[in-house]
Amino acid sequence: MKKYKIIIAIVALSGILSSCGDDYLKLYPFTDVVAGAPATRDIIEQNITGCYQILYFDCFASGLWMPVNGFYDGLADDIYTGGEHAGDQPHFQRAATYTSSPSLDPPSGWWSIFYAGLKRCNGALNTIENAVDVSPTQLAQMKAEVLTLRAYYVHWLWKGYGNIPYFENIWTEEPFTAPQYKFEDIYQELLADLDEAINTADFPMTTTESNRGRVTKAMAMMTRARIVLYYKDQSRYAEVLNDMKTIINNGAYKLVTTAGANNFTGLQGSNDGANSPATTNPFEWIFLRDGEFSSESIFEVNHKSDPAKQWGNAWTGVANYNPRFTAPREAASDKTFQTGWGFCPVRPDAYAIFDADDYRRDATVSNWGTGNGSGYQNTGLWLRKYAARWGYNVGTRGDRDLGFENNKRIYRVAEAYLNAAELELVAGGGQGAAQPFLDAIRDRAFGDTGHRIPATLNNIKLERRKEFFGEGLRFWDLLRWGSDENDRPIATVLSTNNEYQTRTWNDSRKFLPIPQNEIERVAGTDNELQQNPGY
Repeated sequence: MKKYKIIIAIVALSGILSSCGDDYLKLYPFTDVVAGAPATRDIIEQNITGCYQILYFDCFASGLWMPVNGFYDGLADDIYTGGEHAGDQPHFQRAATYTSSPSLDPPSGWWSIFYAGLKRCNGALNTIENAVDVSPTQLAQMKAEVLTLRAYYVHWLWKGYGNIPYFENIWTEEPFTAPQYKFEDIYQELLADLDEAINTADFPMTTTESNRGRVTKAMAMMTRARIVLYYKDQSRYAEVLNDMKTIINNGAYKLVTTAGANNFTGLQGSNDGANSPATTNPFEWIFLRDGEFSSESIFEVNHKSDPAKQWGNAWTGVANYNPRFTAPREAASDKTFQTGWGFCPVRPDAYAIFDADDYRRDATVSNWGTGNGSGYQNTGLWLRKYAARWGYNVGTRGDRDLGFENNKRIYRVAEAYLNAAELELVAGGGQGAAQPFLDAIRDRAFGDTGHRIPATLNNIKLERRKEFFGEGLRFWDLLRWGSDENDRPIATVLSTNNEYQTRTWNDSRKFLPIPQNEIERVAGTDNELQQNPGY
């Protein structure tokens, strides 16, 4: 799959954008202009490129595995943490057992990278405000782009850490501090950015082929939907439902129902798919190299295998670490898959939710048995969507373990369908209006119309679980619903006591702890930080 020019621009800038270190809130990239100084289009584009680069950092966030499409699945009810032993990746193990600490192995990766993203977006907006010789149409589109990215980055901080510092100013000198906002106030800031972006007439709904990987109005609409649904803001449900219908009816975004002719599944020693095994599973094809930027994709992070990330510098590279992390410690014998670190084994009861003839089951989970290497919590069931495949980390400069090219699918049109089904049911035209959206997902999942079920809320909940299994949505869905598809309360769903894991859900674990070093850094200033309750 061709990787597009937005990536090329970022690679070219990697030398000046990669050295954030611990001082991630300082003036990076170095192409930032002095507040109020004139900015040419080149300077604006360089600053916007710096904003996009943050998209590559979450799978190895400041040296910690915290991908937005996987980390919180460990806190939900579909996967265990796994790894070599119970102390492997302690920040992940602690978060998944609800024992995180502000000072002992805190899950602080998002705090580092997404505040860097906020800082860079503010800098880019400053250049847009002071542009010279750039058309109003171009400026409006670029501003909408950056506002969307800013809201996207901040919404992960908001969901992850709750009451967070927020700022929109351009910091030019120390102290680099900001006031701590309440959870509900950050919600308003997020919507302000997204509303302005979505209401921008020149912000396109889709991208051209040469601009794959750039944010669009549809991506902004999907971000707004996640935020509004998570906050349970019923006053905005009708608007978000209209957004989902706009995306579905746009024509550019469609559910993939047939595996593409090109489907390089991965084979040791192969060259660009020559003699590689094919798949007839349309759902698996979405997550293959040749399924990137398919009609299913509203937004995905456009990874390249080269340059890879580096163990000694988490702030560089454009590759994906997730495939090595989630692959079993001994790969299957068909030479399609590589070995990995054995994290994120699938829970047997979660695997059992799939029907045998559901395309999504075998495309989502590999049932290889416990013989595929020793490891912690080895259930013999492994996430397949992003598993490490042969041929997906070739030509890598840097560390090949961190060098896979698998794109992260952030928003698929399937989510718009299931959002629409849920919203029609609870705030729209009722079950009759919701039914076609659920039917479309079920028809694709089974390849026929014979598996349709009533569009009840619990059926929609279960369908979301199956459709987005291993894509990072389950935990947030459980929190906003307060129960699962079987009407079990969240405390029952998330508390575990079996041979693999023992943990007890506590509502204070809705948020991660604010890193203690950040609290200490601003102690005695006008912007002291208060720790989240329960830590």
